[in-house]
Parts: sequence; structure tokens; C-alpha cells
Amino acid sequence: FNSSDFQLFADFQDKYQRDYPDAYDKMYEAYQKLGKLVDYLVKQGYKKSRMMMKPTNMQQRYSGYHWSKLCFPELFSECDNKIFFVVGTNEDGVYIEINYNEKDNTLICSDKARMIREASYVSIPDSSRYSLEEFADICINYFNQHKRDFLLFAKEFNIIKAIQILSQMKVNEIKSLLLANHNIILTGAPGTGKTYLAKEIAKDIGAEWKLVQFHPSYDYTDFVEGLRPIKGGDKLGFQRKDGVFKEFCKKALNDSKNTANKQAVSIDVTFRELWERIRDGHIKTLKLFDGGDSLPMIIKTDNENMIYFSKKESPKEISIGNEVSLDKVKKAFDDYQITSVEKLKEAGPNRGKLGSGGNVSNLWAVINYLLEHREESKKYVFIIDEINRGEISKIFGELFYSIDAGYRGEEGRVETQYQNLVPKDDVFSEGFYVPKNVYIIGTMNDIDRSVESMDFAMRRRFAWNEITAESRQSMLDDESAWGGNKPEQVVIDEIKVRMNNLNACIIDQYGDEELSPKDKIGLTQAYQIGAAYFLKYSKYGNFDDLWTNHLKGLLYEYLRGTTNIEAKIERLQIAYNDTNAH
Repeated sequence: FNSSDFQLFADFQDKYQRDYPDAYDKMYEAYQKLGKLVDYLVKQGYKKSRMMMKPTNMQQRYSGYHWSKLCFPELFSECDNKIFFVVGTNEDGVYIEINYNEKDNTLICSDKARMIREASYVSIPDSSRYSLEEFADICINYFNQHKRDFLLFAKEFNIIKAIQILSQMKVNEIKSLLLANHNIILTGAPGTGKTYLAKEIAKDIGAEWKLVQFHPSYDYTDFVEGLRPIKGGDKLGFQRKDGVFKEFCKKALNDSKNTANKQAVSIDVTFRELWERIRDGHIKTLKLFDGGDSLPMIIKTDNENMIYFSKKESPKEISIGNEVSLDKVKKAFDDYQITSVEKLKEAGPNRGKLGSGGNVSNLWAVINYLLEHREESKKYVFIIDEINRGEISKIFGELFYSIDAGYRGEEGRVETQYQNLVPKDDVFSEGFYVPKNVYIIGTMNDIDRSVESMDFAMRRRFAWNEITAESRQSMLDDESAWGGNKPEQVVIDEIKVRMNNLNACIIDQYGDEELSPKDKIGLTQAYQIGAAYFLKYSKYGNFDDLWTNHLKGLLYEYLRGTTNIEAKIERLQIAYNDTNAH
């Protein structure tokens, strides 16, 4: 662009074409420059929704700006001409923002969406000093930096794919936290699907999992080991028995020694981890058999089982033949019995066993990466539901030391309370330890009265992640969460609106009415109602019974001991019955 391109908007905005006919060609030429930028971005894989083509409007007046609408490819089918990035020009230069089609009467812009839109606007200073390629880089960096904002904006308009991606991003965030720390606690409001999420995370990392629920009567003998009554003839005696956690650790340890069990798990999981690292920009090339670097790797977001090697930056420009699929990798492992890097070198492309050609070199590079980064053993996830409801020190005992991520494995071995009764042939005969392939996920509700009893020594051994009602609203779109009774999408949309309005009212952010301190609901985000409560809609098929049988009583308990309870419940019900997004 030249600075004169932007000056045209200032000189001719709202003026009639008939009065300034010569300006048309000049403005059209500036329009073409934005078109070239958009075409360049389309070649990088972004989707063009619409673009303003003429410098004049219906009244033949010159416009004061020029715009184009672009979107991420994975969201395009739902977002086309609805939700988009705007890349445009005006008298100040080039600008970028997140926006929606205001002419579409089906789209209602909530307060949150409006805030995201206003905060997203960026004007590029000195726009005339950048080349086409530099402008493309500026746009791509903006798109990447604002992807989460774009998804949150699209979520406000109930774009299902955006909701799914945000949900998976949350899973990935917690998954990374778990793998880095070994122990995490998911905390938040009741009904936010923390237990459901814990199971999904376990499945996502290819782990075997087990769930127990703590309660006030739960103790060391249930969890680690203890004496249990046994009957021998007419006599009653006692025998040492492993608790549920020790039993789980024993299975994880035995399986970790089973080499046949390792490889089948690690190929799928490690290939997926490589794919995610490419997607997130953490890795670009792999080492080839000759020690050189491969071509840059590219992935397509709609195919998690394929990695492409190409000089081209756009997935659309990839030539077929340089891809490596998960199936091809598995076949190579099976055909050539590859169990180690040494075995792979014997089957290297130069020795002909994997074939020949550039694509075989890429296959070798992927397999080499998987061998170097695969897990030594299958992962095991132990889920403790309502972890704060048990007396932690009484349940874990000396395991406070062993579960610490820094003392996993044999170096964290401790003698248990019944160590002298452990048989010599037991894997833990010399002391108990938590295997390195065991991960612990605890769940707890913020508002439970027993939260304060959580031992601080135990708190230090866990990473914490808050699960909000809003972040887990995606459960409502999950078929499995409804147990086969998922209602129509129009009902789910209404549930979301009612849920949002009710939760806004709970934290006194619903409506414009000025309330005195004694009339405010006065609750925090920890008391918001999670999606799991709204799944109970399937039991009744109407919202009145859901309110009467599940929500009203819960809210009464939250408000117990406060003033004007009846008036507050009435206001909460009004918000719940409001089917308009705000």
C-alpha cells in the first residue's frame, strides 16, 4: 500500500461518484491491493468468506473503508458470513478485528461477545511501509494470537465446532498439567463435570483408569492396606489385604514390565503427541537416517492420523506422496519387528528393508522419533472423586512422601504400616512405592464445607486447575453425556441461554436494576450451576420440573442464612426462565 491509498478514504468518503468520477479507478486500484493480501492468506489455508468489491455503495457514494472476511478452515462451514476476522482498510491504514454479520437477524451479540469484539480491534501503524509478505505475517500472527478470543466469540453465537475446540483445548491444558506434575486436582462449582472430564483425560492419554470416591469413613485400610477378617473353619482370623490404590499400583508396575504391552500403546499415543507438537508449532523437522533434517512438517486439522512433509506452507499445496500415516507406521513396526532404535537402523532406507525414496526417509524419521520419545510403559490414572471429603492424612499415611512427583519409582519406597506382613514374593516386599507410570486426578467442589480440612502437605503435592461452569458447558453438546437421550439442538440452545442467565444472576451480573447489598444474591463463581444439573432435563422434558426438583432446592441451600431468601429465589427463577441471550 501507499499512504495515498488510505488518503483516498479521507478525501472521498460519502461523496457521490458522479461528482468525482476519477476517484473510482484510484479507489478500485487500492481495493485490488487488499484483494492480493487476502488471496495470499487464502493460499496459507485460511478461508475467505466475503469481500467488499466496489468502492461505492447502493447510493453510489464512496465508502470510507474496505473490508474482507476471513475464517479458520476448521470453523468455516459454521462461520461462513456469520463470524469472521475482518481485514480492512480505512483512512488510518490497515485494521484487523473479530466481528459478526450484523445483518443476520439470527445472530444475537451478547455483552461478552461485544467486549471481545471491541478489544480485538487493531490498527496497523505506518501501513504503507510493509510488503505483501510482511502484511501476511502480521495477519497470521494476529490470527494465531487471537484464536482463543475468536473461539470464545464464536461460542457466544453457539458455533458448535468452536465449543468443541475450546473443550479440547481445556482437556489438552489439563493433560499437559497432569503429565508434568503426576498429581492434579480439578476444583470448581458442583455439576461442572469434573469427574467426567477426569475420565476423558485418562482416555485421551491412552491410560487405564480406576475411580474411587472418598467419604468420611474411608481410611488407610481401604486405600493402602489393612487387616481384613477371614474365616478358617470354625475360627475367625485376620489377613493383610492390599487396598485399592496399592492394588492399582501393583497392576501398573506389572504391566510396565510387560514389553509386549508397551509398544501397542506407545505408537498411537506418541504419534498423536508428535501431531500435536507440529500443530502447536513446537517442532518443524525431524532427523533423517543420514543425520540431515527432513522437509518441514505440516498437518491438516481434520486428519490427526497423517503428517505431511513439504516445502509448501499451505496444506492445500501439499503434493501427494510425501505423507506418513499412522497406519503406515504401525505396519512398518509389525513387518520389521522394530522394537528399538538399533532395530530401526538395521531396517534403514539405505538398507532397503523399508523400501527406497524420499517418502521412506520420512517414514524412517517418524519411526525414529516415536522410538526416542515413546513412553516406557502404559499410563495408569487413579481418579479420586470428592477427594476433600475424606480425612487425607488418615487415608494416605506415609504415602505423602511416595506420591510426590519427585519421588516416584523405587527411590520413593516407604515401609507401610503392615510391611512385616507383606509376603517375600510380593513386588512390594521391600517397601511400597508409586510407579512412575501412575498418575492421580482428584476432584473437589469449592463450596463443600469439608474443603478446609484438606491437608496443606497434601495440597503442595498437587497441581490445581479450576473448572468453571462456563468452560464445561460443552458437555451439553456431547451425545454420550446425555446417555442416549440428547434433546434437539434447539432445546440445547435454550438450556445454554437459561444456564448463562441463571449463573449471571448468581454473581449479580444479570439485569440493570440497582440492588442494595442486602438484596444482592451475593454468591461467587464457585456457586454457579454446572452443566451436569441441566443434563437432568432429559428426565422430564420440561424446564419447570428441572427447576422445582433440582435447582430451586440447591439454590435455597446456597442462600441459607442470608436475608430476603424468597425474593432472591424469585429473582433467580426469573433469570432461569429468561430465554433471551444478553
